[in-house]
Formats: sequence, structure tokens, C-alpha cells
Amino acid sequence: MEEGKGAAETQPVTTGMEELSINDTPAAAPAASQADAEATPAPQDAPVEAAAPAPAAPEAPAAPAATTEAAPAPPADDGYPGEPEVPDVTLEGKTYKALADGKYDVIVLSTGLSECVLAGLLSVRGLRVLQIDRNDYYGGQCASLNLKELYEKHNKVFDPAVEAKLGGSRRYCVDTVPKLLMANGKLVKMLVQTGVTRYIDFNGIAGSYVFNTSKIYRLPVTPTEAMTSSLVSLFQKNALRKFADYMRTFKAPKRVADTLSKTEFVEAINKYYAIHNASKLSEAAGIVEQFDSKREILVTALETKYGLPVFEDATEVEFGPGSLGLKIELRKVKKGVPAAEGGPIQQVVVVSAFVPGTDGSQGPAQRSKRVAVGDIVAYINGEPVLGLTDREIQGKIVNSPRPMKITFIKPAFDVSSQKYDLQQMTMRELYKAFGIDSTTQNFIGHAMALQTDDSYLDKPAEPTVLACQLYAFSVGRYGQDSPYLYPNYGLSTIPEGFSRLSALYGGTVMLRTDVDEILRDAEGKAVGVRVGDQAASAPVIIGDASYFPPEMSRKTGQVARSVCLLKHTIKNTIGDSAQLILPAKHLVGKTNDVYVSELGPGLQVCPKGTVLAIASTQVETENPTAELRQAFELMGDIEERFDSVTTTYGPVDDGTATGCYITKSLDATSHFETAALDIMRIYRAINQKELNLNEKLVEDPSN
Repeated sequence: MEEGKGAAETQPVTTGMEELSINDTPAAAPAASQADAEATPAPQDAPVEAAAPAPAAPEAPAAPAATTEAAPAPPADDGYPGEPEVPDVTLEGKTYKALADGKYDVIVLSTGLSECVLAGLLSVRGLRVLQIDRNDYYGGQCASLNLKELYEKHNKVFDPAVEAKLGGSRRYCVDTVPKLLMANGKLVKMLVQTGVTRYIDFNGIAGSYVFNTSKIYRLPVTPTEAMTSSLVSLFQKNALRKFADYMRTFKAPKRVADTLSKTEFVEAINKYYAIHNASKLSEAAGIVEQFDSKREILVTALETKYGLPVFEDATEVEFGPGSLGLKIELRKVKKGVPAAEGGPIQQVVVVSAFVPGTDGSQGPAQRSKRVAVGDIVAYINGEPVLGLTDREIQGKIVNSPRPMKITFIKPAFDVSSQKYDLQQMTMRELYKAFGIDSTTQNFIGHAMALQTDDSYLDKPAEPTVLACQLYAFSVGRYGQDSPYLYPNYGLSTIPEGFSRLSALYGGTVMLRTDVDEILRDAEGKAVGVRVGDQAASAPVIIGDASYFPPEMSRKTGQVARSVCLLKHTIKNTIGDSAQLILPAKHLVGKTNDVYVSELGPGLQVCPKGTVLAIASTQVETENPTAELRQAFELMGDIEERFDSVTTTYGPVDDGTATGCYITKSLDATSHFETAALDIMRIYRAINQKELNLNEKLVEDPSN
């Protein structure tokens, strides 16, 4: 397998926001493209130790050293003066020279997006990480190419005439995989929680469009626009309004149970029974065994009976001197057995309202944006207070020295509060319940929920409704007129940023390094990697499928992509950036949708007077490029086109048995949500716990 290398104008994302702190000055171009690296080649017989990507702006403070010094080990009699010699590495009875520092907790193969995000997250958690890439540039499948690289990748002749026609090569940063970021999506939350936003400038994509019966329509971004849009017929407007109201207010429980190991789940149920009904502790193991394949049913039954959540969704807030900025009240909870028989907690104290300060300012809890009316006061300075009265809790608050920490938890999810059970009801049935016709279904399902085909109609409705909520909550999240964000200078700046994060926490990156072998023990478990006569040990190895033996991965499909260089923006779009969705229903001979990303010079990816339009779709026929024909027609005159077909891969298992965690190839979807889920899957398998996207992992050094 071969790894693929990877208003009217574009809107700068508002800076200085608490959730997404971004540099005020324009970011410098990425440190080095492939062509730049070739201009000053490293010795061909030695792996290249990667330096950190360039600082986000010339005015920014110089970045700390990006990598631990880890050049290939020299002969034993030729050691570096003043540096301790790295000991040899012995794996499965064979001794090797040490690769880099020799011993690691995790080895990551590739500098693709998923791999770099995982390297950064694991480094922040204190694990020693070695990252290796066969290429001399960052990005893997998610690389951004200059014009010369783009021509050479597609075996086209690049000469001065090309630059005379299309502009300077280095003015281009062309993504090999076209994707955008959902502003309220999982990848953006990972960027925020790790502080990687310090290294990248983002812009909002100017508009989102859908193709409908031979014409492009701008998607409405407000309820008022939806009611006036020609996408929606007069007789559908009322049905759409009611449906939108339902989607906006729908709440789904956080389903934690299935993310836990069996041991962790047993511990959680034991802890719950110890608090709420100690008489059941002796039966807990048998109950868990009975419900192990249907854990959420058990969790729902317990929460319905005892009235409090099995898994605490907690937020700790620190309060200084003065008012707390909130009111509390006593609330009864359901009781399963009498208190005299060791029954549950009978009462809790909840937040009943927020109270502004005399100057109108918000209190710490409200300002955190993670505490809501109805949340339960669970701990004060780490001491449990569930079951106490409001007066008892008020007394503890008054008598506690400041600063004081209060932990709030979300109440148990009340299934009866939902009008429909969307885990059982299909999306087709939900549409029918609201009288949504096929035309309106098409733009809701494909342009808002971003479903790639119509198979979603006969699946449970909950994922589609949640996807619509993500779209709605992403629009305007950072002041942009669409749900999408995009990084200046191309998508490769994202893996570069996470590699930099890993380096700041002691990680090592080695580029231009071919891995000859993944070393495993007699039971098939990973023990390290070999590069020539060198090796590094680690019990966990992460990477894309191209670094592992073929039997460890499987083909999942093919994606057709076409990079088109235009001298104009696409007709009927506003500004120099857009996302276009062409639902298969309106295309000839297609089952899967076609996506077009329009990226202009405002995103620093091409020179003025040029626009990039990148089309992609899941391959269905023997003539993949022809499947993009209608996208080409919408683009108008195309100056140059670069077609490719990429085979996608996924792991054959979850990796826990071997310690080899294979990332999934980037798919044909227009966003990174599926990639983020894959990152979370591997993180969970390695750490035995879910990645909490609301947890701040790296504090802003300026604070």
C-alpha cells in the first residue's frame, strides 16, 4: 500500500474569544514544503530529525525546541562529547542500536492528521512519544502542496510557463484531501483544549450551498432565512419551522457505558449501589453480567429508579470572595426503597437561577458556560454533599474559606421528557411525523446533517438529528456565516500544530525515515519498530495502514478527488470560499453525494486571481472521474485539473490484542467528524477512558 501525500470575502475568525484563542497577526507560511526541503536535502543515508513548524507569526516569541535531540546513534567509539550514550535496545532476544532515545511508551507512524493529533494528546498526558514518517514533510494523507509539487505528484510538466500563467509555485498550498472543520465539531474542540490554536490562524468559510435541480442554492443560516428561502416551498415552511423547533430542543443522553471496559463498568455500578442501595451490592456482579451486552438499558433503569446519574458529568468551578452569582433550592428525587432499608438519597440541591453582580457581570459558574439551571451541587472542596438540605449546603458555603471549589453534576437524563424515542424511530418515520416532503428531506439530510447517501433514512433518527444540531450550533460559532472553518495555508498546518505540541511535551519527530519492520513478540503483541540496524521499543504503535502488514488492514472503498484551478469563483456563490454539496438525488448515476470545496486567496492557499475548487466523492463505477462531471460543469472554465483515486483502508480489529492501532483513511465526507471519532476510538483503547473534549489539557501560557 502506498500512502497518499498528502460578507463577500473570506471572514477572519474573531480573535480573543475564550473558546478559540487565535493569533491576531497573520500566520507565517508553513515552515517548509516538500520543494523547500528538497532545496537543502539532508544526507540520504540518515533519517531527518524534524524541527518544529515555524511560529504562527513573525512577532510571536520564538518557539521552544521542537524535538528531543535524537539523531541516529553513531558508532559506540564515536559518541557525542558531553552527551550520555543511549544504551542499545534488546527486543525478543536480539540487540539493536538505539533509534532516537530507544525506549518509548508510544510510537506513531506517519505525520497525518489523526496520527499527529494522537501524538499530541498522548504527549500531554505524560507518555513518551516517538513519531516517524517516511516523507520529509508533514501531513501524510493531509498534506498541502505547492504548485510544483502538485504538478509533479500528477506527473505533469512544470516549467516557467506554468508559473507565468497560474502564479508563483510557493503561493499555493493545495490540500490533497479537501475537508473543512465544523466550528462546533470535535476536532475544533481538540484544538481548543490543547491550545494548538495558538499556532494556527483560522478563517470562516463564506457560505454553504446545495445543488438542487440544476441550480445552486445558498443554505439558510437563520430561521428567518429558512422561512424566506426558495429551497423551501410555501406549504413546507410551517412543517420545517416545527421540525426545526423540535431539533433545537432535542436532548440525547451521554452514552458512557459502552465506552468502558468490563472492569470499569462493574466498578461504576458498585459505586452507584454503595451510594443509593447498599443492599444490592452483593448482586451487582450478576446484574452487570446479565446486562453487559445492553448496558444502557441497565443505566436507564437505575437512573429512573433512583433519580441520579450513574456517570457523573461534572464541572468544578472555583469561587473567590463575594457572591456566588447563583441561587440554589432543594429538590426531591425519586426513591426506590425506603431510607430505613438503606435506600437512596432522598433530596439534592440544584441551581435554580443565576444572579448577576451589581455591575451586571456573570458569576463564575455562569461564566464557565458549563453549568446550567437544574445542575446538582455534588461536592464542596472535594467533600460529597449529595443528600444534604439547602440550608446545610448554604452553611458549608458560608463557612468555607475562599477560594472555594464547588463541583456541579448534570441531572439524570429523563427519557420520558422526549416526545419520540429516536433510537428506535427511523429518520424516515420522523420526517413523516412532521410532514417533511422529499425535497426538504434532501437538503436537511444531505446539506445540514451531511449524510453521504440515503441509507440514513432507514436507520435510527438520533444521529441525524444530532448532526443537524452540530450544523446549527456551528453556524456563526466564531462569527462566520457558515458552519465551517478553515486554517490559513492549508490543512497540513493542523498536523504540524499537533506535532509541535507533542515536541513541547518531550515528543520526538523523525522525518525521512523508512520503518523496515514492526517488531512483535511470540503472542503477536507490539514491542517496537526497526529501522535498519536500529530499533526503538514501545508497547503501543499507532499509524496508518501503509506502515503495517497487509493482513492487519482491510480496504474500505475508494475516493475520487479532483483539484481544479479556476480564474473565477463558482457561479452563484458569494465571496472567495464556499462549500457545495451535490446530493446524489440530483445527479445522474450516483448513489453517494459529491462535494466541492471552493478556496480562494483570502485563505492564503493561492495567489490573487486564482481559486481552488476541489471535488470529491465515493467511487461507485469503473470511471471514477466521470462521477465528478456535474461538479466540473458547475465550475465553468477550468484552467488546470488534477485527478486522483485513493483507496481507503481501515483496521481489521480494534488493536487491543496486538497493541497496533491502525487509523482509518480520510473518507469522502466534507468534514473531519469521522476522523475525530477515529481519534477518540484509539485514545479510548489506549487510555481505557473517554477523551473529555470539555477538559482543558493545556493552559494558555499568557494567563
